[in-house]
Amino acid sequence: MVSETSPFHILQCVCLLWRIRKSRNVVTFEFTQPHIHSSARQFYNQVLEFSSLLPPPPPRSSILPSLSASSWVPPPEGFLKVNVDAAVSASGCSSGLVFQGSDGHVRLAIGLQHQGIVNPYLAELLAFRDAISFVASRSLSHVIVEGDSEVVVNQVRQGILEDSVGGSVLRECLQILSSFSACIEFRAVLRSANSAPIEWRVKHCFCLL
Repeated sequence: MVSETSPFHILQCVCLLWRIRKSRNVVTFEFTQPHIHSSARQFYNQVLEFSSLLPPPPPRSSILPSLSASSWVPPPEGFLKVNVDAAVSASGCSSGLVFQGSDGHVRLAIGLQHQGIVNPYLAELLAFRDAISFVASRSLSHVIVEGDSEVVVNQVRQGILEDSVGGSVLRECLQILSSFSACIEFRAVLRSANSAPIEWRVKHCFCLL
């Protein structure tokens, strides 16, 4: 039974047992009653902190192969390519989106901040959510979204909902995609094929939301 349980669920059980033990020790040795809301908040923060150390949840179906190209490849004529990446710091995370045409010219570069998000997997999901939201809000069509997180690309492309810390963000991505009809393709690429456009954004970003 344990072998079929996801690492995230095991982590939740361990943190819950630890929090129960801590509360019991407070009652036994300090002769005080723990505050239920404080204990729940500590449990949530503990799960959130340690979940960043877990590997990203694998998709239930086959993994899409990463593209073999080691450098950025322009999209076909008539398509826009959006390269997506995320960066995590102690205070939160940021999304980097770079839109380029088939001629290789940068059409738009966007940087977005998300305070309090320090989970790398969740940061990658938010970056894809930001890209999908922008494409939908501008009613863009014939768009290729590239990122170097193969797990996130598979989950968004195949509509795989995981019961994890990123489940609500992934669900939001799928809801946005179902709300408009556009030709949008998701691709997993090597980091070397995704980093150059993002580095360009850091040096020459001209659209900061």
